[in-house]
Amino acid sequence: MFAWITNCFAALIVSAALVVILKRVSPVFALVDHPDRRKLHDGVVPLCGGIAIFATFALVMMLHDHAPSLPVNFWAGLFVTLVVGITDDRVDLPAVRRLAAQFLVALTLVNPFSGATIVTGIALPPALLAISFPLLTIVAILFVIGLINAWNMIDGVDGLAGGCAAVALLWLSVIAGFKGVTELILPMLVLLAAVGGFLAFNMRSPWLARAKIFLGDAGSTALGAVIAYFIITLSIHANIAFTVLLWIVIVPVIDTLSLIVRRVHAGRSPLAADRWHLHHLLLDRAIPPAKTTLTIVAASAVCGGIGCLGIILGISNLAMTLALVVPFLVHSAFVYVTLSGRSTAVQRPLAPVQKMSAISASAIRPDLNLTHTSVQPAKPTRPGILSDAV
Repeated sequence: MFAWITNCFAALIVSAALVVILKRVSPVFALVDHPDRRKLHDGVVPLCGGIAIFATFALVMMLHDHAPSLPVNFWAGLFVTLVVGITDDRVDLPAVRRLAAQFLVALTLVNPFSGATIVTGIALPPALLAISFPLLTIVAILFVIGLINAWNMIDGVDGLAGGCAAVALLWLSVIAGFKGVTELILPMLVLLAAVGGFLAFNMRSPWLARAKIFLGDAGSTALGAVIAYFIITLSIHANIAFTVLLWIVIVPVIDTLSLIVRRVHAGRSPLAADRWHLHHLLLDRAIPPAKTTLTIVAASAVCGGIGCLGIILGISNLAMTLALVVPFLVHSAFVYVTLSGRSTAVQRPLAPVQKMSAISASAIRPDLNLTHTSVQPAKPTRPGILSDAV
């Protein structure tokens, strides 16, 4: 226990110190984010939060001889994710190249040659038993790719991606402790502490009016990859149904799936950039950025708590899996009500000049859908920090 406390304290301090140092040198390496029509932040913001978090994580784990608790494929996958993310932060890589790199990372983290894969916890039909290993391995690979993108997509308001990662790591460490998977507890807690050092400069508070630093694609994608790895490893080592562990990350997963469905339904690319995310919908209802973050992080914490409680109480895997429909329905209902309200507002009579402006804008830029126009926060000194890539 004492070793956990000292390592976590060291990670918290080192992470905060690296943030202070790296945010000064980020402009030199072009690792900065500029505001545009989707990213409504003030001025140029450094994109080195992810580098600070994972440099801290690696440093603390290696200096205290804890790195061997994580296999080589973990470190290799993390390294590739960070390199690709940093490159994307600098030059904006095409979606195809990002997906190809994510597939390589997922293949590395899942490691199909290990002979183990995720646990279903539910009896499979006889027809699937013969192909269960390759089938579940594919599911695991797709999950890693999906969570990488989910965390990248949810990184759109100060403190949101880091806050959701913090609550996910907290619940995962509790589950690992309860199930006796001790080799994962320290890495989870050290990463949680490193995220905490970053959040001190990223999450709004009475002492911080706006984010001083962003995760960047390197940080958000790496968090998604590492959390996906922890979930898959915990499922295997603790024999926990993979679908039950989905409760820990169900909020970003649902938002990503909903977003993809809505984009495809609208005839757009699933990776097209827009303002259709859950945090955008909350911001457009005039909810301040800080409350938007707290709302989504709290929802993620509650869902994670339900998953953790279900495991501790030994609730059946089937019941926990079927119960996942509840957050799906809640999210869908919120999206439907919000977008219906927008449609009604857009359909109100407009003055002739306004009609001409709307038609001209639509003809020139079809992606500027009137039903997704942002409402600026009430306080101009605290604009929404919208830095997600897609």
